[in-house]
Amino acid sequence: MAGRPTGSFYARFASKEALLPFLYQRYHEDLEPRFAARLGRVDWDSLDLGAASAALVDVLIAQYTERRWLIRALALFTRMRPEALPDDLVRRRRRVFDHAVQALIRHRRRITHDDAEAAIRFGVYLVCAVAREKLLFGEAPHSRVTPMTRATLRAELVRTLYAYLTTRTSR
Repeated sequence: MAGRPTGSFYARFASKEALLPFLYQRYHEDLEPRFAARLGRVDWDSLDLGAASAALVDVLIAQYTERRWLIRALALFTRMRPEALPDDLVRRRRRVFDHAVQALIRHRRRITHDDAEAAIRFGVYLVCAVAREKLLFGEAPHSRVTPMTRATLRAELVRTLYAYLTTRTSR
């Protein structure tokens, strides 16, 4: 355990599970600046909506693959013990999504939804949900039902996001 005696761990944490809220807090504190930096490496103004959708999917996939095992452990923990998380988590996580909205909102004229920001938020949520399931829990039976390579996953997520943002609905 990182060259430390086991007793030093248990002096700070009652159990391995007690460590997870601490790890989640540290992960979350780093998430917004890390995500913003990743988005900042893309020249969003030079991209059309299709290319911007692809670039955003790439950023989101990278978020899940960079620290896959940590994010997986935290995702499992937060599903089982949501009460262990800080009360302001949703507000802070929304700021992370705000960066993704800003990446695509410049294409609002191409987005057919009545509320372009709401559509982008839902589209990002959709991409994140599918990416999280395939990348973090790909070996689970429900994920194995639809086998695909990472390249295929990326292509389908780009297609899904772009189609969702640009499809006209009949009323």
